[in-house]
Amino acid sequence: MFEDLRFAQDDARVLAELLQQLYEQIRRANGEPGYRLAKAAPERIVQLAEASVLAQVNHDIDATGKGNLLFFAGEETIEHIGYLYGERGKRLPASFAMTKIRYGLAVVRSSVTFIPRGSRTTPGGNLFFATTTVAEIPPGELYVDVDAQCQTAGLAGMGFEVGSISNMVDRVPFIVSAENITETSGGAEKESIEEYRARLRMLPESFSVAGPDGAYEFWARSANPGITDARAWMPELDIPAFAQFLLPWGITDAAGFLAALNRYYYESGTGPGNVNVAVLMRDGELPSEEVLEQVSKTLSCSTRRPLTDFVHVIKPETKEFSVSVKYWINMEDSTEALSIIQAVEDAVDNYIAWQVSRLGLDVVPSTLYKMIMNCRVKRVEILSPVFTILDPGTVAMFSGEKEINYMGLEEA
Repeated sequence: MFEDLRFAQDDARVLAELLQQLYEQIRRANGEPGYRLAKAAPERIVQLAEASVLAQVNHDIDATGKGNLLFFAGEETIEHIGYLYGERGKRLPASFAMTKIRYGLAVVRSSVTFIPRGSRTTPGGNLFFATTTVAEIPPGELYVDVDAQCQTAGLAGMGFEVGSISNMVDRVPFIVSAENITETSGGAEKESIEEYRARLRMLPESFSVAGPDGAYEFWARSANPGITDARAWMPELDIPAFAQFLLPWGITDAAGFLAALNRYYYESGTGPGNVNVAVLMRDGELPSEEVLEQVSKTLSCSTRRPLTDFVHVIKPETKEFSVSVKYWINMEDSTEALSIIQAVEDAVDNYIAWQVSRLGLDVVPSTLYKMIMNCRVKRVEILSPVFTILDPGTVAMFSGEKEINYMGLEEA
């Protein structure tokens, strides 16, 4: 539907035909009935030149009109659409990778060891991680763990394993060692245009202060540009567990029952007033604790959630799937078998990328079947995955097991 939208005709052939029809109508109206313009007439050549110029002008008009619409907006215009909504509509810049650095002493001390905010460590080269808060090692303790942030935005600070950031740049008295105790996480490049477009479509939900799921999901996705999907839902009350919870209370009246019910809501994290929010990172990766903390802080602002909501930011549950397929190619397509085999390999990879890209996306083998059949194979058998319904806070996770078996040529 949207793809068919056109603000101006930019096909030079159509425009040339319109110019010819208009010219012939004018000649007929001025005393030349039945006039037809010859294909090689000089006027026809002029009309073709005019149509070429008009097509270019109309193309710019069409592009300008579409650029004002979210569905078509490109890099040059989409951020201006976001600016209409103020701060919440801005495109997310690249984020900084985070980790925890453990500062250690050689021996315990009788006084506090102070570590300034901004103390830097490096894995080597020109990349630095600086502490985000001041830290203190209490008397009698040997170490303290403190959050540190990469000083270079984007993916540059990602992928450093535990213990790989261990060179102190800023020396701290009495400190003899500093190294990361968590893998770096949370770093992401600037929000891509398609992720930004998807988030802007959700933006009107954010104006509600009544706690709709769309508002929670919009603000969760706004916490980090690496977040590509978010789901919010109210966890259902576990009736059998609640019944067990009531047994020791010895309840005899309605007030006691309501008090017990409210306490169970609070302690179990289920039922009215409780909201679960799960987020998913780019390429189907699970969020780190640092990212969950970013989302929690974003959703805890007093202007972004109802006062009575208890928000639980959690990692998605995972449901593993593997891929095992057999396929055959038509004998008449034997000369193109190699390209078809490669196309099937690519189709399986594209299916895996699609399947892990969203929360609550059911495992659908028929989608894999369709993608492989579009590669011009004769037939295909899907051994795995099998159809599986997923809850909103669950993501399909590829197990790494992939078998793509080409079974040969078959007669049609």
